[in-house]
Amino acid sequence: MRIKIDNKEKGKRVDTFLSEILKDKGISRSILQKDIQNGCIVNDKPCKKGYRLKEGDVVEINEEYWEEHKRHLDLSEEIIPQKGKLDVRYEDENSLVLYKPKGLVMHPGVGNKRGTLANYVRYYLENKGEYDSLVDRAGIVHRLDKGVSGLVVVGKNKEAQEFLRREFKNRRVIKIYHAVLEEYTNVEQEFDLKEYVEKMNIKMKPWNEWEKVEGYIGRSKTDRYKMEFKGYEFPGSKYALSYILFGGNEAIIKIETGRMHQIRATLNYLGYHIKGDSLYGRGSGDNIMLEAVLLSFVGMDGKRLVFTC
Repeated sequence: MRIKIDNKEKGKRVDTFLSEILKDKGISRSILQKDIQNGCIVNDKPCKKGYRLKEGDVVEINEEYWEEHKRHLDLSEEIIPQKGKLDVRYEDENSLVLYKPKGLVMHPGVGNKRGTLANYVRYYLENKGEYDSLVDRAGIVHRLDKGVSGLVVVGKNKEAQEFLRREFKNRRVIKIYHAVLEEYTNVEQEFDLKEYVEKMNIKMKPWNEWEKVEGYIGRSKTDRYKMEFKGYEFPGSKYALSYILFGGNEAIIKIETGRMHQIRATLNYLGYHIKGDSLYGRGSGDNIMLEAVLLSFVGMDGKRLVFTC
């Protein structure tokens, strides 16, 4: 990601600026200060944490480096086991499928060490005598935003967690979301979309008949907290692909790539906004009407599992 510093950002310490940009990834200023020279350059040169930005500076941020750096730090940062309500939909010796409610954070972050899904998962597995201390983030391999509800999968041991990570990376995990929109589309709703997902035969790949939306997603130049979708590649952007079926003021979305805010940014590009979305729409709080309603992955035994809600 490359960002040119404007008049609003000049004078800020570079570590403060980076912590604002990477806030959504749970990367704190203290993490950035430890290794800033390897994950950020200013005007094509390594920078020091105390450097104050000047108007016209070009800051290049290696997002993948910081994500991996934080993941390794998470390995050594103890997740505190905490008793909490878990909605378990499936469990075997390697995986755990849960339903995450709105408002629940996935894993601990800055100033938020308790009350997350990871805390509850660790307590649950420890209580059963099945917690593997070698996993990171209590075995969680993907995430849903705080305001989003739906299905998530957890690897119960290190081997399972790494296996599931590879499945996500290689796009073999099927994820379908249901969204209620602020606007009505020009497509008449002929059937219940959530019921349609529940009865879906994924072997037939019905999404191939939906609207295919592909392009690139990158950080918005006008709002650092938002992502922007465009039909062409631009500096700092990554390829994004989704399939969408509209009906009335609803949509079901299959994401092929797991980019930050992919669904919200893609719908915004198409002129739609999810109800309750305070960042991209006109909502307030964390009550976004977006739900992960289908999750399918191949288990370590080679059998494909399908879950709906």
